[in-house]
Amino acid sequence: MNKGIKLATGDYLCFLNAGDGLHEDDTLLQMVHSINGTALPGVLYGETEIVDSQGHFLYMRRLSAPATLTWKSFKQGMLVCHQAFFARRDLVEPYDLRYRFSADFDWCIRIMKKADVLHNTHLTLIDYLNEGMTTRNHKASLKERFRIMSRHYGWASTVTHHLWFVLRLLYK
Repeated sequence: MNKGIKLATGDYLCFLNAGDGLHEDDTLLQMVHSINGTALPGVLYGETEIVDSQGHFLYMRRLSAPATLTWKSFKQGMLVCHQAFFARRDLVEPYDLRYRFSADFDWCIRIMKKADVLHNTHLTLIDYLNEGMTTRNHKASLKERFRIMSRHYGWASTVTHHLWFVLRLLYK
């Protein structure tokens, strides 16, 4: 990913995993049409469909993109799938290689902290293959996310939010 960042020349960057894809052939055009005004938002984001290995719809991602997104929104978890997170290139920093499974979570937070405008396209942007690396390494990913959240939001806030995550799972 960091090699791709160095080589990128476009206005925005988005990282797709093997098997993921844009939701429609004209998704990028739809995204452009969703922008109001002439200033390019720091981040464009939207929804994600989960698909099987043949690209067939399984379900919408459980966490949906909030109407308004800020860097503090990720205290509630990764509300926007990194594949549906398009960052303006001038805001992009390298991925932190200390994180093997959740570097995308940290990367998105760091970009949102720098972004002036985060724009919800109100579109389904990505078809996400339900067999990603984080899906296979879920426990290790959760540990990394706890460390990332503690770094950005503080330990006490992170513990409180994780208690909420557990309660939310128990009552659903």
